[in-house]
Amino acid sequence: ENLAQNGIATQSTTSGAKSADRAIDGGKDFSTSSSTCAATSWDHNPWWRLDLQSAHLLNTVIVTYRDDSFPGTSRLIQVLFGNSQQIYGDPICTVISSDQAAFTITYSCGTLEGRYVTIRTWWDSLSVCEVEVYETDYKKRSFMKLAFNSSADLTDPTVTDQVLKELTSALSVRGITNVTLSWSQTPEEELIENGE
Repeated sequence: ENLAQNGIATQSTTSGAKSADRAIDGGKDFSTSSSTCAATSWDHNPWWRLDLQSAHLLNTVIVTYRDDSFPGTSRLIQVLFGNSQQIYGDPICTVISSDQAAFTITYSCGTLEGRYVTIRTWWDSLSVCEVEVYETDYKKRSFMKLAFNSSADLTDPTVTDQVLKELTSALSVRGITNVTLSWSQTPEEELIENGE
């Protein structure tokens, strides 16, 4: 899922009608005449920023810049990611690939956790046509409903901890080791009458 499309975009200044939200509208037209790009006015250290609304572990940020007459300006652009309220206060993501034919650069933010993606430059203006943000898939959460036939008190924390340990061990025997088990709710007792 591209998290960018659920965020709120802002920028240091706005050139004409090229508002910040155009960079998260899904349009990847990078031509100079494109109306799907966000652009700042000529400014000192312009920036574009995306508020993801909550913290995420990001894996990749993909930015498509405008095709203009200033080759090499992408080398003057940085992508930052983190939780800082300061525009330039977050760590810098690493460039991992670039496609000049598509004017797209892919950045890796490693295992950083944060809320804000900031694009900044030392050039006099900044044009961003599309920003895509993808979360690291560190956790995949699944829920199971289990029924136990036991005389033990499953509301006792020592008993429930032991059950989780035994389940973890049983999964490990089957080769499933990268898993953490926890109770999403306290087990409830259900009485069975007449052997049913």
